[in-house]
Amino acid sequence: MMSNLAIESPSHLLRINLQVRGVTRRYVHMPLRVHDTRRREKVDFTTQSPGRVSMYVCGVTVYDHCHLGHARCYIAFDLIHRWLEASGYDVDYVQNFTDIDDKIILRSIESGEDWRDIVDRNIATYFEDMDALNILRADHYPRCTEYVDSMIHIIDDLVQKEHAYVADDGVYFHVDSAPEKYGQLTGQSIDAVRQGAGGRVNETGGGKRDHKDFALWKQAKPGEPVWPSPWGEGRPGWHIECTAMSLDHFGASFDIHGGGHDLRFPHHEAEIFQSECHTGHAPLAGYWLHNGFVNIDGEKMSKSLGNFWTIRDIVQK
Repeated sequence: MMSNLAIESPSHLLRINLQVRGVTRRYVHMPLRVHDTRRREKVDFTTQSPGRVSMYVCGVTVYDHCHLGHARCYIAFDLIHRWLEASGYDVDYVQNFTDIDDKIILRSIESGEDWRDIVDRNIATYFEDMDALNILRADHYPRCTEYVDSMIHIIDDLVQKEHAYVADDGVYFHVDSAPEKYGQLTGQSIDAVRQGAGGRVNETGGGKRDHKDFALWKQAKPGEPVWPSPWGEGRPGWHIECTAMSLDHFGASFDIHGGGHDLRFPHHEAEIFQSECHTGHAPLAGYWLHNGFVNIDGEKMSKSLGNFWTIRDIVQK
């Protein structure tokens, strides 16, 4: 256990002496500036706890092999991970697996394979791909389905606080209940950023009161995996999954939240709504970091467009 912490802070670096089990270790933290999406500028990086960095990066939806766009994302955050550790920081790095999602369910229906087998196989190939790229392992790889109880607790709290409402087809977050939180990462109106939503925003339908609202809990459909809840059997929405996992690992606030540029809206904006309205603490993350795309002929590489190469395709060549 740590017993002593001494800090000197000249303008050009940070020196920290840690005494652990009677042994003093001296670290020199070189200055770091990052482009923070929320602030929309490069800023000096400082941690919430001296010498320690808490970092959450959104992981893959494990319905297929990873492509070069995924490689770019996890190489980018691997560089940050390595730089922080080489500079003497103690990094607690969490990267999740989205192991229940519309795409996984569709793949299961199309192939006739159990969704859990699809998930397990693609998680195994994910690690093979990351190892082939010499990417350091994160400290934790939580699966969304391990946190459904936490998600239900958060959703229930949001309903009690009138930030969410129950509809015939599930539970929705009421965006207009916290208008001051909207647009922190995009700085734009919802209509301006809707095209970058990655196909996961429904304009109308179901029990939505407003097109801006998003699903926290989805009512059960025939043939889909379901969990019991106060609102009937169903499954969690996409956004609430990362909120539950990050809160479980780090609490109401942590240093870095990362992911691909396309996750700014709706996913990361939704996380801000959910987490900050649930905990009453802001900001959720000290710094929001987003990597760019791999483009092919001017278009984002993606499975939906069919213009992709998998990591294993390239490695095998």
